[in-house]
Amino acid sequence: MRIRSARLGASPSDSSLQLIDACARDLLPEDQALLRWHTGYVTNHRTRIAHDLDIIRRRVPVKDTILECGSIPLLLTTALKKCGYEMVGCDLAPERYASAIRAAGVNVVKCNLEIERLPFPDASFDAVVFNELFEHLRINPIFTLSEILRVMKPNATLTLSSPNLKSLGGMRNYWLKNKAYSCSAEIYAEYKKLEDLGHMGHVREYTPTEITEFLERIGFELTGVIFRGEYPGLLTRTLVRLIPSLSPFVTYIAKKPAPG
Repeated sequence: MRIRSARLGASPSDSSLQLIDACARDLLPEDQALLRWHTGYVTNHRTRIAHDLDIIRRRVPVKDTILECGSIPLLLTTALKKCGYEMVGCDLAPERYASAIRAAGVNVVKCNLEIERLPFPDASFDAVVFNELFEHLRINPIFTLSEILRVMKPNATLTLSSPNLKSLGGMRNYWLKNKAYSCSAEIYAEYKKLEDLGHMGHVREYTPTEITEFLERIGFELTGVIFRGEYPGLLTRTLVRLIPSLSPFVTYIAKKPAPG
């Protein structure tokens, strides 16, 4: 099957961005020590998550049941719920946002995706969101993504986004700084997040070919690749728009093949 490739525009829809901002105002962590991280996350990722919302709304019918993995800090989870989807979140430590989860009325289960089976029967979900997680996996991605495939219904949709190691920034960092990364440079700082935030930072980042081949080996059928993200500066923005594969982030669209 031919995989369709596309590039997102610089800006998400106004309606999605407004909804993400509205959800952000109602979400706060339990521990004030996480407030700085929360505020920075909302500031740095609101546009990316609004794009995620646009992508999902175009591909998944309203009222379908969606599992979002790594749902904390709940921005996309609550926004999709407000759009009419049946939402289930899954997170390593949902207690970090216990009050917000109760107030939003969403179901977020506690599960370590790296070592625990998902607590759902086979073929439970119409779609799964696995955004900005793949680069954090440090134990056995085969186990984790096989579990994702198991709980998807036949023909269900997977959206998986991740930094693009072969981006313009990634290649610049490799050649000029002698480091292999697109958006997370310091190995120490990424592992230190285990102590400071309760979750792992980036273990490593991948090229589109690597992730595409991995998902196909698991058993997914890739249907689309969306290049996304911007760089500052007119020259770099123009170059990325001319050559979309140099974009800093990628969203992979896949489905679970139907039997037979």
